[in-house]
Amino acid sequence: MAKSSKKKKNGRKAAKTTRKPAQRVAIQLDFSGAPKKKHRTGVPAPRATTHKKRTAWFRARVAWPFREPSTLSLVGARSHADIALAPQPGAAQWELVGPTNVGGRMTSVACAPKKPGTIWAGAAGGGVWKSDDSGLTWRALWHNQPTLNIGSITVDPGNPAIVYCGTGEANLSADSYPGVGIFRSTDGGDSWHILAPADTTGIPTRIGCLVVDPFDATHLCLGGVTHTAGGSDGMFVSRDGGLSWGRQTFPGSGPYRCHAIVFHPTIRGTLFATIAARGAQSGIWKSTDGGSSWRHLESGLPSPEKMERTSLAIAPSQPSIIYAISAAHDESVLGVFRSGDGGGHWADIAGTYFVREEQMSYGNTIAVHPANPKHVVCGGVDLHLTRDGGKTWVRTTNGYAVRGTKHYAHSDHHCLLMPAEQPGLVYDMNDGGMDVSTDGGFTWTNRSNGLSVSMFYDVDVAQSDGRMFGGGLQDNGTNLTLVGKITTDAEKTVTLSGKPDDFIEVTGGDGGWMLIDPKDTGHLYTTSQNMTVTRFRKSVGWTDASPPAKKSERDAVWMAFLEFDPADSRTVFAGGLRVWRTKDDANTWLDVSPVLDGSPISAVEIAQADSKTVYVGTENGGIFRSLDGGHSWSGDLAGPVLPGFTITRILTSPTNAQIVYATVGNFKARHVFRSRDGGQTWTDIDRGQLPDVPHHAIAIPGAKPMTLYVCSDAGVFGSSDGGDTWKSLTRNLPTVPIVDLVYHEADGTLTAASYGRSIWRLKV
Repeated sequence: MAKSSKKKKNGRKAAKTTRKPAQRVAIQLDFSGAPKKKHRTGVPAPRATTHKKRTAWFRARVAWPFREPSTLSLVGARSHADIALAPQPGAAQWELVGPTNVGGRMTSVACAPKKPGTIWAGAAGGGVWKSDDSGLTWRALWHNQPTLNIGSITVDPGNPAIVYCGTGEANLSADSYPGVGIFRSTDGGDSWHILAPADTTGIPTRIGCLVVDPFDATHLCLGGVTHTAGGSDGMFVSRDGGLSWGRQTFPGSGPYRCHAIVFHPTIRGTLFATIAARGAQSGIWKSTDGGSSWRHLESGLPSPEKMERTSLAIAPSQPSIIYAISAAHDESVLGVFRSGDGGGHWADIAGTYFVREEQMSYGNTIAVHPANPKHVVCGGVDLHLTRDGGKTWVRTTNGYAVRGTKHYAHSDHHCLLMPAEQPGLVYDMNDGGMDVSTDGGFTWTNRSNGLSVSMFYDVDVAQSDGRMFGGGLQDNGTNLTLVGKITTDAEKTVTLSGKPDDFIEVTGGDGGWMLIDPKDTGHLYTTSQNMTVTRFRKSVGWTDASPPAKKSERDAVWMAFLEFDPADSRTVFAGGLRVWRTKDDANTWLDVSPVLDGSPISAVEIAQADSKTVYVGTENGGIFRSLDGGHSWSGDLAGPVLPGFTITRILTSPTNAQIVYATVGNFKARHVFRSRDGGQTWTDIDRGQLPDVPHHAIAIPGAKPMTLYVCSDAGVFGSSDGGDTWKSLTRNLPTVPIVDLVYHEADGTLTAASYGRSIWRLKV
């Protein structure tokens, strides 16, 4: 009984490793007990992992065997579906049901000249947003653009009505779709048009920096990356306002990444760029003739081949002073460097202070105070500050501090902005939304309320009370809402209203699968990366319920999928590389299958009509079945009809355990299949009617076993005849992947989780 129709999508938590104590710390800040985050007895702290493991999980579902998917294929399939599939009758529209008080991954921010409170911000999966009050309130500017994956944003310094947006996140974490090019607005973001399509101009599809020459508004530069062999990357320049672009070959004509470009604020024609070229051309470069020629800056810097992703910042009050923070090959901090002569000579001002920092290929940013050239904020997992040009440093944020305290800011920092017109104001874009400081970076306040850009992996709805629902989020734990009280894994009891702005994180890590007992809202499970499973019982609280898998199995499994036995919720099945079962509500577990096909289990289903019948699917595209409650298992039943891509969901008919449906990820395949004989033979019920994009979940109303709903990266679709014909139910959903779908029997609603724009609900 797959969550009454539920399952799927990505996850992560910033890796925390133990290293030597930091040195050169001038100030000891009170982090309210951090990083010793307390968990309820028996509840494990989230196991460390990296963004690269999350990327592999995402890739298995949308791009295998390639490194990343084709956004053009997604856009084309979505457009074809809009034309080919008639809309399902009905006037009801999808409603955003939250969370609006929980952020998501933000990549970029820009402010209006002379109006530091007016900002435009880009989300990794949720489009462009605008605030006129420094983030106290937000307004979504993008909803149905071809992509909502944003990498960079900038404002014309001479005309704040002109805003440019580079699409495709460039933080070297390919767990989101690439972009489609550059968009431009001439009315402050109210309307947009595509200025430079990537497929016709040749620019990168992941644009991490985009800048306008302060002396010539027609001179634009961008830096980008690719994760595909032969894809476009590097630095590109336009001399006609972004209509045409040329790739810069000063590092060489082969592949290289460009992560930062900065124009000198007072000297026309001078600009700097950072290059990662896997060799001696990496590092920092300078041009004094507008980009016609370039000089490699090396004095005082490490050997160029050691320099990976590097960020730059020029001191506005003394622009001969430049700072850079550079990643090493192992993703640690290679150094923080300062030049006092416009880049001619550099000195490392980091010392051994940054030994605790990591994942610098993912989070890497730096900014200088507009009035004090010695005041610098920079970081990766956390933020660090100096007010004496690097002689002393202090860590000013901690992702394990208590939320709402002055030194809490979400981990993984992607962009810092210090507006020149308001010294002391700092905007910080990170995996949890936006945090703001008004004292130069010493203390912080989260300003993500209204910024509904949560990247969900799944959703569940309590069948006994549809007001209780939630799911796992990318790097934001498992969040839910309800009407009543709930206790978090930190032993905090809160009263919630069930409204969109009243969600709370109940367990941490990269939230994974959430499962609510259909008959008891006080009994639920959550998962996080590497097979971590946590159980909640109202009478006991939160308890570690992880299967006792070996480390090799835990490390191989990003997310454990779970399912309740519909006849007895004390019996739960979990997927690792093998099938695990508990019959005593996770007090003990037994591995009841061998390793199936060597890949992680990606779907678990216990038939509602016969709980002895259990199906599981795998990332390798296999389907396995037990007819005796897990004691024995079949071989792979997928057969030649299924395409061999990740099985994203399995769901049986509510009235017949032999009728089973499967959804499949990836492109260039059919995506929805049905078996009438318990998986022995399969029929393609997609038949090319549905868009050729990854499909993630299927939902079936209990009283209408011929009615099917499926969700995909192109929207939601329905069939009233068991899959013979399909109609579109996408309606007003944003153009983001819809990764999970739950039908609520009593309320007659569909709840859809999106990977970038939170949770939506429709009365059907």
